[in-house]
Amino acid sequence: MVPLMGRPSTGITVRELARLAGVSRQTVSDALRGTGRVAAATQKRIRELAEEFRYAPDPLISAGLAQIRRKSPQRTKAVLGYVETGSTPDLTGIHESYRRLYQGAQERAENLGYLLERFSIADPNIKPKGLQKILFARGIRGLVILYIDDWNKDPAPLPLDLNQFAAATIGARLRTPALHFAMADEFANTQLCIQYLTDLGYQRIGLALPSPLDRLIENRISHAYYGWQQSKSAGVRLPVFDNRVTQFESTANAYRSWIDRWKPDAIMSFPQGRLNRHLGLRFPEQAGFVHLDRNPSNSGIAGIDQKHEATGAAAVDIVARLLALGEIGPPSTAHGTLIEGRWVAGATVEEQGRASK
Repeated sequence: MVPLMGRPSTGITVRELARLAGVSRQTVSDALRGTGRVAAATQKRIRELAEEFRYAPDPLISAGLAQIRRKSPQRTKAVLGYVETGSTPDLTGIHESYRRLYQGAQERAENLGYLLERFSIADPNIKPKGLQKILFARGIRGLVILYIDDWNKDPAPLPLDLNQFAAATIGARLRTPALHFAMADEFANTQLCIQYLTDLGYQRIGLALPSPLDRLIENRISHAYYGWQQSKSAGVRLPVFDNRVTQFESTANAYRSWIDRWKPDAIMSFPQGRLNRHLGLRFPEQAGFVHLDRNPSNSGIAGIDQKHEATGAAAVDIVARLLALGEIGPPSTAHGTLIEGRWVAGATVEEQGRASK
């Protein structure tokens, strides 16, 4: 065998790493992949050796193994966890956007040879600290975390030791600890929506947005909106309306006052059909209206399709890559994948007269 010191350009093999560590090749493989079958001290020692001698998996071999997983229906498939952080059980079943995220993640997981199993930290049948035990018992080391809640609430804390998992978030990113993430590019989506509205001739474009949602996604929507306003005269700079519903009647009254005072000729918002119906608003007769998160059920309404399926798939890609590389626990530097949406035309907007802006 070629001495290790003579192989600096190619790194070390699993066989050589096993010889150095005094363990089997299977033990090295388990330690690098973080399967949980190797003692923590042994895993730490093997990983330190791997880093010292610059071990890296052969990407062609990894791709081949992934191909084998996809084409072997008889084998017991590895399982990835899909964890909802909401304080409401079954957010995926309740919200269409979350359902599309899950469907995209599930399809990609199956294509990569994994099963995807869904959990909720709000499940009344799971004790607060019981979720991690369940995940370990089922051999789940890779997690896609839906880090979001109902639009009127903040996410609940995660009762998990993320040092034990390869994990990525969707919906929003987790800052403590920082994890890789996949999410809609809300900033670009808002810019895209504004561009279509201005092309139609709308000038006094208003934004109605729940403040917890904007805060969760790091104010990307409001920042895009305020950035556009900087190019406009003061007379067409409308304040954002916080349509977070704490008490419906008071929110509806505030919404009516905002419309009467600022007279938007188009409103960008997230779903607020109940408020619009309560006030008897007619679109596009009184103003244009667009959903910033338009789903197939919003037939006839113009807006942005956020391509949630693509976001869910991207999160699974991240987790699968982490598992293949044996990267368990929060990364030293978190990376993000942003998915840009697409404009969907609808009957709630129409061409306006081309008055000078």
